[in-house]
Amino acid sequence: MIGDSVPWRDELLKSAVRLRRWSTQKHWTERTYFLAERDIMMGAYSIRRLIDSAKSSSLLPGKRTPTVRYPIVGRKPMVLDRFDPERFYDLQRPTKSELEVGRLCNQIIHSFVFQIFLEEDSTTSVVFVSDLDRGKHLHGIRFDVLADLFDYVGREDIIDYSGAMIGGEQRIVNTSNHDVVESGRARYIDDHRVVTEWIYEEIPPFDEAVLEMVGRRMAEITEQRERESEGAD
Repeated sequence: MIGDSVPWRDELLKSAVRLRRWSTQKHWTERTYFLAERDIMMGAYSIRRLIDSAKSSSLLPGKRTPTVRYPIVGRKPMVLDRFDPERFYDLQRPTKSELEVGRLCNQIIHSFVFQIFLEEDSTTSVVFVSDLDRGKHLHGIRFDVLADLFDYVGREDIIDYSGAMIGGEQRIVNTSNHDVVESGRARYIDDHRVVTEWIYEEIPPFDEAVLEMVGRRMAEITEQRERESEGAD
């Protein structure tokens, strides 16, 4: 359980800065590869710890992040094959996809394949897939997209929490600064996109509008987790 989330968020913000710098870096060393791998792994773990410790918005696990997916070709890769993903996944045929934040973090943390690639357009990506999913496909995400995610979570501030009955169980629903802005009830008023001010308009009350949105998304997440409970991640 995380007691104080601020140091964790500060580290995510620092990682976001480095990932943006590396996203267009052309000259890499072994040290650079290590630092990038460390930031991505620790960033994914930090986000999952914030989620598991109820220190994040209740909507964060279901927030979708742009990724790409590469199809598997041939047989399922085995343990010693993890270092040659291009032999088992068609890296020339990426398709646009999305991963929910919770699942994205788990795929990285439990990755069977995890490799950093310098793309032909001078951008940097990481490809990864969990052990359970290695026979299905390979995921990829650009460094700048990961930086956006780390920055988003790093600037998150829980401004309200309440109990709610979801699926017959009482759960704590956390609402963040990002939630109220994205629901149209507030706007950011500082350059860091943390502090908000309310927008007073003739629309449904904040708690009703936001809690309904949270309830719908958490119900969807719960249903999906139940479907994946036999072998997710």
